[in-house]
Amino acid sequence: MLAYFFASWIRWDRGMGFPNQAIIIDLPSRKGYFFGLQIWPDEIYFITILLILAALGLFIFTTLFGRLWCGYTCPHTVFTDIFIKIETFFQGDRNERITLDNSCLDKKKFIKKSLTYISWLIVAFFFAFAWVAYFYDAMDLAKDFYSLSISFSGILWLLSLTFTTYVFAGVFREKVCIYMCPYGRFQSAMIEKSTTVVTYNHLRGEPRGKVSEVVGDCIDCYKCFLVCPMGIDIRDGLQMECIGCGLCVDTCDEVMEKIKRPKGLIAYSSEDAVKSSSIDQPTLKKISSPKSIFYFLVFCVVFGLAVFSLINKQELSIIVIKERAPLFTLTPAGTIRNAYTLKLQNKSLSQKEYLLSIDGLDSYKFKVQGFQQSSGREFIISLAPELETELKIFIEANNSSFHEQKIEFTLKDTSSHKLYNETSVFIFN
Repeated sequence: MLAYFFASWIRWDRGMGFPNQAIIIDLPSRKGYFFGLQIWPDEIYFITILLILAALGLFIFTTLFGRLWCGYTCPHTVFTDIFIKIETFFQGDRNERITLDNSCLDKKKFIKKSLTYISWLIVAFFFAFAWVAYFYDAMDLAKDFYSLSISFSGILWLLSLTFTTYVFAGVFREKVCIYMCPYGRFQSAMIEKSTTVVTYNHLRGEPRGKVSEVVGDCIDCYKCFLVCPMGIDIRDGLQMECIGCGLCVDTCDEVMEKIKRPKGLIAYSSEDAVKSSSIDQPTLKKISSPKSIFYFLVFCVVFGLAVFSLINKQELSIIVIKERAPLFTLTPAGTIRNAYTLKLQNKSLSQKEYLLSIDGLDSYKFKVQGFQQSSGREFIISLAPELETELKIFIEANNSSFHEQKIEFTLKDTSSHKLYNETSVFIFN
């Protein structure tokens, strides 16, 4: 939560004319910035790779430890917990809230309800503000909000996110997990008998009965059911609705303490551990399962591809488009001329100079519209930081018996000497 709310306030100097926020998606310029890394529209695959890694990480974690993500770190769960804490602060515990809801509307009830709803709106607004700050510079957003000069799109996003957070965390709550979130639907495909989940030890607990009776440890107090935010009875086994929050574990341990019986009737354990009468299976044994190994190998492959792509991320994008109307022109001198459009994109934050040359033709000359030839058959192309430009190029070559010939456009960085290539064809007839 601290990272989410405060990461947008971190500054990062990129020079004049560029966003100085460390993490921001700059929609007007269609670029994303993450500290020293820039993500352009044609590099959206980096976001795809990140999402794939997140999904694989979740699969691995679920296979080993069940739905702890849902119970402890899912944003919806966290905000729902915050809303419940606020509700408890103003209206009391569960029984007190039920009594208040069933009572007639009076001054006391009106004040308690109003303070609760206003506090919810404030928390929801802070969430919305923090989200918008990743698209609308945090400091500019704060200044514009203070001066009431925020853009219409900014107001629209603030209001919509505030409303949806308020409704989801304050009204729908667990219904979002049951009816809207797909994760619970496919968790059964990932959870194994050795997976650590909230487990009721039926071997200890059954048959249920009073403390005075010679029965299992479960006294059928229903407290595990009452504290469950999803409204399920964990004694019926693992169910799709269970988010692994562990509230039933805590309340059952409290009951076991009071009746002088061992804790752990409901615990973070596994089906295999219950059958073997142990606390849990060793983590190493879980990791060595075929499913865990498969997820881990796929994760490593995707992660390796991501690192390789970042290391080899090019600072220059080249697109060559061959003019097709006409395909070629016969000059008065008897040579063949082809026209090309060269699209260049300097993806770095510094001024760059490139030496443009053509390879693949024996005898030729070429011109770049708007540029002077430097020496021989080369042109120096200067590109400003993050500049996108188009160049018109005319290439003339002696007539040939070939119908077409493959050529290569090469740009050499004059400072780093790195080469960038793009191929095309030269049409003779």
